[in-house]
Amino acid sequence: MKTRIKKSIVMLSAAVMSLTACETAEFGSLNENPNEPTSASPSILLSNVEGAVSNYLGTTTPNLYVQYLSNGQYDEESRYQTLNWSYEYWYTTLTDLKRIIALNTNEETKDEVSASDASNANQIAVATILRVYIFQGMTNRWGRLPYTQALGGLDNQFPAYDSQEEIYNGLFSELDSALGMIESGIGPNGDYLFGGDMARWEQFGQTLKMVMALRLSEADPTLGKTKFNEALGNVITSNSENFFYPYLEDENNDNPWEDRFYAPSFRRDYLVSDVFVNALIGSGSSATPEDPRLAEMAEPALNSGTFVGAPYGQSNSDTDSYSFITQNVINNTKAPLYMFTYAEILFARAEAAALGWTSEDASSLYEDAITASMDQWGVSDSDATAYIAANPYVGLESIGYEKWVALYLQGYDSWAEWRRMLAAGYEKELTAPQDLLSNATDIPDRDGYPATAGAVNEQNYNDALEAQGPDLLNTKLWIFK
Repeated sequence: MKTRIKKSIVMLSAAVMSLTACETAEFGSLNENPNEPTSASPSILLSNVEGAVSNYLGTTTPNLYVQYLSNGQYDEESRYQTLNWSYEYWYTTLTDLKRIIALNTNEETKDEVSASDASNANQIAVATILRVYIFQGMTNRWGRLPYTQALGGLDNQFPAYDSQEEIYNGLFSELDSALGMIESGIGPNGDYLFGGDMARWEQFGQTLKMVMALRLSEADPTLGKTKFNEALGNVITSNSENFFYPYLEDENNDNPWEDRFYAPSFRRDYLVSDVFVNALIGSGSSATPEDPRLAEMAEPALNSGTFVGAPYGQSNSDTDSYSFITQNVINNTKAPLYMFTYAEILFARAEAAALGWTSEDASSLYEDAITASMDQWGVSDSDATAYIAANPYVGLESIGYEKWVALYLQGYDSWAEWRRMLAAGYEKELTAPQDLLSNATDIPDRDGYPATAGAVNEQNYNDALEAQGPDLLNTKLWIFK
């Protein structure tokens, strides 16, 4: 090992000396690649970031946390084996957004990048809205994070961890700034989420703002109410306006659920859980569930032809005895994964009305939300009407349960809402497996920091633990207490 190190030092010294010796030579453009851009392209950076959104929406673990799914033969994921989760990927993604903003604000580059793209303001607005979307998802997972001092590179290698309160306050400020700078005209190149439609970006930003505002219902209801009402009237108004990731037939950008069940994996490891299936069967039967959405969300088990949920937190190797996710998702490369839906927003408005944040009617919004969810999943109007009649609004508990159903497969969003409403006392109770692995004592309340976090930024990491609590899966976060 020492010999290799010495050799490396000698080679590095020789390289440095050779470069110094040739510093007066003139090679012109000999080493320039005419096919490679000399500066970052905002459109390419934006496309890279939007591709990362798929990884957020398509993750399996949070769908297991909220018990939509059970594992097949390999049950470690539903028994909370993973403690440490890397966030480096997301900070790399945020760095791309920082570069977009820098290119559009730097006096030497902003005219060039706007000449062949959207206005500087619209490019900055889109990058900032995406930055807020990613950062709020991160803090909902980990809690305290480097935020105000993050992405400083060598100028700040040891950033402090900001509190969730500081992060949310900062994100609202960023979001308001972005919404205020949106101009008429086209959006940025490379935007395949919304095709450069700035009206959609504004609506997405307002919808994000409403969702974030309601997340403060326990932690800071005063600020939550203010921000909620600022967004009210500017959010999505129908299922045709749902926000989703637009997958393609192409194998490089297709629905990740299809990849998990078909080529190249053919694993068949994700089953619909008994918790979810039994809840939707309700007063009906395994052949004719009370909730008609179950027939659109899942497939009957191959062995029985009825809906059978796989026991949660157990090894379920006899997969043909249980229900899978609907073929419309796992056998469809272009099946969308949702960022925000009309049903989710209607439930948010219903809850806000019940909390006294608005003057809207909670009961009618609750019914509208169920209707929107039924329509989203292809249920007939008559079946939706019958279900609502049998399940009328009786209070916040009604909203908690129905929102859990409506957020099916929206893993991180549902996990965040479940934790928040459980803290408020009106979410469906879920029971953790009895035979848990050593990393959790109950359904996880957060993800653990990366295993290297304490080594690479020791003092700030320790300060975060002192303020937030142990780096464990069941340490409750400020926003969900």
